Amino acid sequence: MVNHSGALITNNEVTLGSCLKHAIRKSKKIRIIAAFIRESGIRLILEDLKVAVSMGAKIQILTGLYLGITEPSALYLLRLHFGNSIEIRIFKHNDISFHPKTYIFEDDQNSEIYIGSSNISASALENGVEWNYRIVQNESKEVFSQFYDNFNLLFNEHSVELTDELLKKYSIGWKQSSLLKNELNSSLREKLSDIGLIAEERAKYETNQAKPYGAQIEALYHLERARSEVSKGLVVMATGVGKTYLAAFDSRKYKKILFVAHREEILNQACQVFSKVMPDKTFGMFKSSVTEKDADVIFASVQTLGKPKYLNDNWFKPDHFQYVIIDEFHHVAAQRYKAIVDYFRPEFLLGLTATPFRMDKKDIYSYCDDNVIYELNLKEAIERGYLVPFNYYGIYDDTDYSRISYRNGKYDEKELEDALSKPKRAELVLKYFRRYKKSKAIAFCCSIKHANVMTEAFISAGIPAASVHTGEGPYTEDRKTAVQKLVNGELSILFVVDIFNEGVDVPEIDTVLFLRPTESYTVFLQQLGRGLRKCENKDVTIVLDFVGNYKLAPVLPVLLSGENPMAAERRAFYEYTYPEGCNVQFDMKLIDLFEEMAKNDKRPERLRNEYFRLKHSVERRPLRTDLFEGSDIPTREYLNNGYLQFLNKINELNEEEKTWLGTKAEGFLRELEKMSMTKLYKIPTISCFVDRDKLLHKVSADRIAQNIMDFYKNSLYAPDMQDSESRGYLEWSLQKYRTKAIQMPIKYIYKSSDYFIYDEINKELILDSDIVKAASGLYVEHVKDILEYRLKSKCAKFYKENS
Repeated sequence: MVNHSGALITNNEVTLGSCLKHAIRKSKKIRIIAAFIRESGIRLILEDLKVAVSMGAKIQILTGLYLGITEPSALYLLRLHFGNSIEIRIFKHNDISFHPKTYIFEDDQNSEIYIGSSNISASALENGVEWNYRIVQNESKEVFSQFYDNFNLLFNEHSVELTDELLKKYSIGWKQSSLLKNELNSSLREKLSDIGLIAEERAKYETNQAKPYGAQIEALYHLERARSEVSKGLVVMATGVGKTYLAAFDSRKYKKILFVAHREEILNQACQVFSKVMPDKTFGMFKSSVTEKDADVIFASVQTLGKPKYLNDNWFKPDHFQYVIIDEFHHVAAQRYKAIVDYFRPEFLLGLTATPFRMDKKDIYSYCDDNVIYELNLKEAIERGYLVPFNYYGIYDDTDYSRISYRNGKYDEKELEDALSKPKRAELVLKYFRRYKKSKAIAFCCSIKHANVMTEAFISAGIPAASVHTGEGPYTEDRKTAVQKLVNGELSILFVVDIFNEGVDVPEIDTVLFLRPTESYTVFLQQLGRGLRKCENKDVTIVLDFVGNYKLAPVLPVLLSGENPMAAERRAFYEYTYPEGCNVQFDMKLIDLFEEMAKNDKRPERLRNEYFRLKHSVERRPLRTDLFEGSDIPTREYLNNGYLQFLNKINELNEEEKTWLGTKAEGFLRELEKMSMTKLYKIPTISCFVDRDKLLHKVSADRIAQNIMDFYKNSLYAPDMQDSESRGYLEWSLQKYRTKAIQMPIKYIYKSSDYFIYDEINKELILDSDIVKAASGLYVEHVKDILEYRLKSKCAKFYKENS
């Protein structure tokens, strides 16, 4: 290796990367100052840094966050492997240019400095056009002192420590730098591809087979930290970012691992991923045709493992697996998923999903103890460069969905199939496909017949096509063959039914057609995600959505914006912000349609229909919490005049409940529903009055204080105590909680309530005796439901504000 004083390093015969690797391994003190750091650069020197740290080297790194060129994943990668063993600081003056690139190495024999144009990235250190210069201390001692002094000045006085809080804040707001995008998309990219401008992008496809990258690194860091406090957690990641690889990386240090999914395709793909990440382990399948149970990693079908005959000691003891992964966690409320989650007692349970919201949603968060450990939605994934952007065309379709029967949140399958299989509609699809399509398309159909009809129409028009489904048809192909033909260019489009929704990765797809109405938020986003995976020579995905007056049409702008449709406040379509780099166009007729549907929204009828859809789903009369978790209509609309009044209007009250109408019993429930609540402490205060199936007449301030103290020990409610007056609340004495309780919740409750009074002499909060007398077991269940609903709705706001 050429490595002498005065050597100019240009990444030709000698690369700066090779020089740094050698210097890192032999140095006792390493000081690096770089304007930005990329994940690819850290990977290049990662093993060398490990050696240096193991030998006791002191390492200091100073970098900047200006313009977002430094990747959060690069900083997380350092944190993940070194914790605080490497001291990292951030230049703090955003109004001053920060462009240094200097690497200082000290050892007992001959210290050296490398200075020049290279930041920490693979292209800069290995094959980019860079000029760097090496200075040796023995020959330039005075120069060395100047470098030392200036580094120490910047490091100690003009920077801030990279804390977890600072890194998380930076990560949440980070987008792939527009400067970097422009560089990668310029004509220079093609001219210089041989010397590495696209090496970093290509490297992701090569290295993700064995190493985590990007968001996976961030999630791994947060999972590692969370495990010291929790035994369950949920990771929410947009389709295509690599949830299965994440699960494999995170679980590989455990001895026995269980991976649960509901489709065989997902299990097979997961097995391939895990075998690449942990080749030293053994793997087994547990499904209808085979029940292997002795391997290190078991890939289990939920339909098989969830049966009672397998969830017992004869097959698996509850603690058999140290790590359990539930894929597509949005399904967890289903009976067999729930049986698996309830039975096993692993050291850690990981839930994975791209879409934590469901149309029929029970609270899936509760199955992971409300621990959302990491989240990256569709918008963020596109803006960070993990997925390709899309050009979405909302095309007006005059299919009249109002003539199609609609029950329990779904259109009648036969009527829908007939309406969408008409020649006129096929001609509309062909027209826009010819106008906008790229090279490899997938189209989602409502049924086997619909897919077959569309395939025949395209073939008749001279477009190579095939249908992929579980039925028969003249142009039907098995999935594996059809995908291969599409990738090879033998086919231009595949017409599929539900088989491509989950667990099928074809990065080459660059055109997606929605030929059926959106009936599920989750399915829509999963299908959209089929086209957003990154692939070489693919810079954008075309989305053609044929939209009519179906029930959920107006929610499309919400889904495309990346917002949670269950939580987002509905706005006009033009008020949404779509991911950077994406283009969303709706036909003018669609804009008129959305406005007309909003104008004609028969709210009472919609509330009623949504209520009965939810009732069918949960198989009982919905609670207030069910409405909050399972309906896209804000719960407050059901409670405008009180839930009892709503139930009475739709004949859903029983005889006992009818006797409460117009009495104090109804009034008290209504007060709890609309009670002002800037903080949560009213909930543990009022819950003191609930004693199994009855209400207490009096509760002491001491008991209330104890209940509030116990309540706030739950870290889930910590965001409620972040104001200056609540600092150190976990160390407060019971006496201090008692003082606070009297000053705040007790005072505010009895001052604003028609049903509580406060006995200042005996320090007791007293509930109206008429309420206590009327409180049957059923009445107490209503009180519990209201308190649970108010708690969950408030916590959801915490999560939204802090996510």
